[in-house]
This record gives sequence, structure tokens and C-alpha cells, in this order.
Amino acid sequence: GEVSIDRIESILTVPAKIKDADHPISLPPEQVKGQITARNLNYTYPGAKAQALQNVNFQVSPGETVAIVGSIGAGKSTLANALPRLLDIEPGQLFLDGNDITQIRLQDLRGAIAYVPQDSFLFSTTIKNNIRYGDPLSEQTEVEYCAKQAQIHPEILNFPQQYETIVGERGITLSGGQRQRTALARALLVDAPVLILDDALSSVDNQTATDILKNLSSGTQRKTVIFISHQLSAAATADRIFVMDQGQIVQSGTHTQLVQQAGLYQSLWNQHQLEEILQ
Repeated sequence: GEVSIDRIESILTVPAKIKDADHPISLPPEQVKGQITARNLNYTYPGAKAQALQNVNFQVSPGETVAIVGSIGAGKSTLANALPRLLDIEPGQLFLDGNDITQIRLQDLRGAIAYVPQDSFLFSTTIKNNIRYGDPLSEQTEVEYCAKQAQIHPEILNFPQQYETIVGERGITLSGGQRQRTALARALLVDAPVLILDDALSSVDNQTATDILKNLSSGTQRKTVIFISHQLSAAATADRIFVMDQGQIVQSGTHTQLVQQAGLYQSLWNQHQLEEILQ
């Protein structure tokens, strides 16, 4: 036990590299509308020569669902990590509701953003507790509502103990798709105004991913959704699509607009259609 405590203390005593500004802006999550703006956003990983993001410019309206597509290494995940300041970006480049994110109090910024990575960590406890990890006092009805939105509720009901079923360490007793949808339900329960899905539905079939995105895009309490994915059939249902290549947004528009333009999106869509036929 003492050895474990020593290891934990050694981690907790490491000073954070990303800190609040000297006079941070307070931005309670209930006041956040969800507008995201990038102005000439650049980022280079420490020790790297090439820029991971180059002069990225966009504006996402409150409640809009934007899909970000592109090949591996295009900068999609770097952009996703920059929004909640998991990366130390320079001031004056990224804004939430017009406020520079480097000036917003970190707790407020991250409280306004629910972030679901490709590999989310599940704990060795019940599915119910895993879903309500961000709000442990949530009622069963709230847990079930979020599970339904994440398209995992019917499968949970088929488990022996339903919502009281114990999930193995790191969620080993669940399939990849079930783990991802449980993590999504957890993020939805927090009810943050901005939701970032960083390839968080990669193990879910195309139809289910499409249904999930439609759920997120409907209703009166719409979130701002940033959906990073290789699943073009799901991305096609988004309000807008950003196409990234080598750290830049090279195309943007609706699916209907982009599929008619000669360019990267059209070639990606044609490749996707061919794969669908071959399956």
C-alpha cells in the first residue's frame, strides 16, 4: 500500500504544464452557448519539424454538428485535443463563445466540453456506475435516457444483471463497440454544451453510428458536436463537413456540396462506396 501511495504522490506532485492564466475568465457551463472559432490556428508538437495544424480557420455555430474527416495524420485528433486545452496552444487562436480558450478558467473550459476519445477507460464496477461516473448521484431514468441516445440500452437489458452488471477491468467483458457506446452515454450524462467525439465510434457499425449522430442532432437541447470519424456514411448526415489534409482544412461544406466537387472528399466518398459494395 505504501509503495502504491508513493507512486500516486509522485504523479500528483508533478506541476501541470497547462495552467490557468493570471486572471482567468469565469465561464459557467450553463452560460455556454457552444460557438467555436479558430483563427489561424497553428500547432507543432514539441520536437517535431512539421506543423500538425497549419492556419486552420473555421466557425462552428451553437448547436451545429460538424464532422471532421481526412486520412490518418491529417491533424483531426490534434484539433480535438486543442479545444479542451489538452495541448498547450498559443493565445489568440481558439475561441469559445468569443472568449480565448487560453484565458478561460481550465475547470470552466473542460466543464463545458465532453470529450470522448477512441479508447475510453471503463472501471471494474457496474455499467450504471460507469455511465454516471461524471455525475455519481444521477437517477436511473437519466442513466437509461443517455444509454438510449448512445444506442446501448437494448444490449444492457440483455445482460444478466442489466444495469447492475459488473464491467471487467478496462471494460474487458464488453465488445469494442459496447465500450465506446458506454463511454458516449457517460459523456452525454454530463450534459456539457460541447461534445467532441474523436473517432469514438470506430468500433460501431455504420448504421448505428449514423443513428447515434441523428439522435445528437435532434431535439431542442442541441449540443455543439464535433464528430471526428472515418465513417463517411455517418459523417454525411452532419450539418457541415470539414475535410482535413496535412494539418489544414482543405474543403468544407455539406455532404451534397462536397460530393459534387472534385477533391479529397469526393475520392474518399467513392472509396467508401466501393468498400460498401465489396462487403
